[in-house]
Amino acid sequence: MGLLFSIIIPVHNSKKYLSESLKSVLGQTYSKKKYEIIIVDDYSTDGSEKIIKNFKRKFKNIKVINNKMNKKVSYSRNIGIKNAKGRYIVFLDSDDQLKKYSLSNIESILQRKEHDLILCLEFKSNKWKINSSKVKQLKDVNSFIDYENKKNFYNPNCWNMIIKRSFLLRKKILFKKIDIFEDQVFCIEVLLNADLLKIIPGTFYNYIQRPFSLSRKTNILALNSCLHALINFYYLTKKFNLTKNRIVFVKKRINFILNNIKKYIARSSYLQIKKISNEYKKFSKKINIKDKIFYNNFFSFRNMSSIKKRITLRVINYDYSNYDKIFIFGFGVSGRTIFHILENQNMKIDGFIDNDKNFMNSEYFKKRIINPEYLTSINVKRHNVLVIISQIEKNISKAMTKQLIEHGLKKKNIKIMNIS
Repeated sequence: MGLLFSIIIPVHNSKKYLSESLKSVLGQTYSKKKYEIIIVDDYSTDGSEKIIKNFKRKFKNIKVINNKMNKKVSYSRNIGIKNAKGRYIVFLDSDDQLKKYSLSNIESILQRKEHDLILCLEFKSNKWKINSSKVKQLKDVNSFIDYENKKNFYNPNCWNMIIKRSFLLRKKILFKKIDIFEDQVFCIEVLLNADLLKIIPGTFYNYIQRPFSLSRKTNILALNSCLHALINFYYLTKKFNLTKNRIVFVKKRINFILNNIKKYIARSSYLQIKKISNEYKKFSKKINIKDKIFYNNFFSFRNMSSIKKRITLRVINYDYSNYDKIFIFGFGVSGRTIFHILENQNMKIDGFIDNDKNFMNSEYFKKRIINPEYLTSINVKRHNVLVIISQIEKNISKAMTKQLIEHGLKKKNIKIMNIS
């Protein structure tokens, strides 16, 4: 039968979390003879390489590839794909974990019928259950695009996909050379190409949000990556006949990336915006006016300075003067964007609130990141406290509001702020 799974783990300076990540794979209730672990060490300098050597010495199913310089995550995953021997590819970030029964459960599904792609619409975060799909049973789907358009928006990630290796090789699908949103373009290409896929219930992946991961880096790097993700996405769609359902699917992805661009624009300096804006305008001239789904959206973003002003006004157009203490609930891109806008207006922010215990005792620009339980210690009835929720997903913002009320806040002291 040979190897069923190749688990590809790109590693760059992940010493703090790498051992637990590898243990989650090696601790599977599944024969090690049926899967290989491909670790691509992307020129780590923090001691990760020693951890990799120790695990390699103990386990025969570990293969190690060393990059001679820092090549970034897209290159590392592509090298993993090219060196894989398993029938199916599983991607794992070096600070995340697989659930104990993941490989056994997936094999039992594959024994019934093989698919180009197995997709789990839910994954477990150390903060929330993400992308709650309400899938209760296995579903065979010929087109994910048709399926999703009848359901909620799904934000694709490469690590909740199990992909047939021969499918990737046949379709020549690899990761594009961008630093952030590289998995967005990759997953969209997979979903547009996959003819037969299975959607499974439950979760198999534990996504651990870290305080300062690459996806949380800011400004010029993120803005540039968003732009290049859009450019790659544009050329990708030229390969396909865009049916009505595919147009809806594509629009959702464009809007997702553009909403992130808005947040990074709001946090960037006008000098940074000017640099990216010039490149953006240069590319937008290449878009045919007939490509309405791209042309209209790209055109609306040509004046990035005005977008920055509009978002800034949305945040500051509120009377903060009545409050003794102000906290921002959510240490994500939106939360940090709101923070920088208010700080630039000389407003005192007392700190961030976040459910992720990994953030506790951390600081961001000398502002503490605290757990919601901390609110009970500051007597919110005596202090007039405002908590800004930086979350636009209704189900999550609702849960966050409920949590704050349980810790003594009144609804009038909670403001949900949408900067998208």
